[in-house]
Amino acid sequence: VIKLQTKGNIVLVQGIGAKYPINYNMTQPLKNRVNNSLAQNNNTTETKLPIGFNTSYNISFGSFSNPNRLAGDIDIESYNSMTEKTKQRYRKLYKEFSTNDDIDKTELYDTKTGYLPLRSDDTMEKFIKASKIYLNFKDQPIICLGRSPKWFLNAAYWMKDGIQDYKFAAFSSHWFCSNGRGGVKRVEREAPTEKEEMAYRKYLDRIGADPKTIVDTMKKEGKKTVITDYICSGKGACSFLDIMSRYANDLGILEDFSKSIKIVGIGSLDYMEMLNPLADTISMPRVPMPPLLEEYGNNIEQEFHDMDYFVFEEMLLNRNTNECRSTYYPHNAWTVYSPDKFKTGMVKDMKKVERLLNIFKNEKYITSFTAPMQDYRNLLNFRILDYLNSKDMLRETKNFAI
Repeated sequence: VIKLQTKGNIVLVQGIGAKYPINYNMTQPLKNRVNNSLAQNNNTTETKLPIGFNTSYNISFGSFSNPNRLAGDIDIESYNSMTEKTKQRYRKLYKEFSTNDDIDKTELYDTKTGYLPLRSDDTMEKFIKASKIYLNFKDQPIICLGRSPKWFLNAAYWMKDGIQDYKFAAFSSHWFCSNGRGGVKRVEREAPTEKEEMAYRKYLDRIGADPKTIVDTMKKEGKKTVITDYICSGKGACSFLDIMSRYANDLGILEDFSKSIKIVGIGSLDYMEMLNPLADTISMPRVPMPPLLEEYGNNIEQEFHDMDYFVFEEMLLNRNTNECRSTYYPHNAWTVYSPDKFKTGMVKDMKKVERLLNIFKNEKYITSFTAPMQDYRNLLNFRILDYLNSKDMLRETKNFAI
């Protein structure tokens, strides 16, 4: 269902979950086909940005149907629907991304890393190896904590005999620091307010990643829920467990919750060694327990998986790889928007936009999801899917080629 609403020379197109400011010129052919189905239904439409619109600096929370995009949205279904000719075109776009003059590199999040990762087959093989760790948990519920593990989980989902699904829990930042005794302490001035915490609990309930759902799954199916994140200091995951444990405690299920989760960390020991060049040894990263879970820490099994440094650098340190997921969700924004409405949906209340400007300070966190960043995400999706397919490792779907 698409609704049109005019505003001056701009037509607001409202579809499912998003709103896009688009100026239509009905006399020219569509030059850049972003959405195949729309293009097939209307072959005489040229989509242009509103006059004066700059995708780097105009505030927009819509999934912007940007005519400057070179690569349409790619997932396993759309990949399996591609003809070989289309795949060849995407391979060329991927290979030439950094030298393609049609891509405005200034609109990437980080112009210094204006290239796509996983270009070499050797690095791709090591990325696949890191992703395969999640196949060990394909019969368990998995919660992806924040954006960091998402690429690896997607690859594991796209594989034959891969994981069945996972839940994405948006979460950013932390409010714990070292206590000087090998543990951590909660920094109250940096922690969520009661109102923020209540808002996040509602979000957890909505996505089915709340403590009660986790405990019920363990009791009914005997399956622990895997919580996975990039781990270095572990303070981010500790902050998430702080929220979860406080929620579980209020529900009277704290001990049961501790027996219903398992922590799986990913990261790079080489990177940790670079951070601590004078250290004699590097300890295996672990998530420290927040106050309410300290006495139940022995109930929570943890494991850490080290990955190749170059994979880590390209897939976790590279800000473009991270930001093209477009889900930044620190606690001071929990009462302002839901993560599925940030850049991928529309925040209509301008007062909320002003609040976000005050919260984030860095305008890049809230500006439009630019065409180059969309291309970056979609071409990286394509590269992973195409490689899995070339190795006969791709999960099948029932789509017909278009």
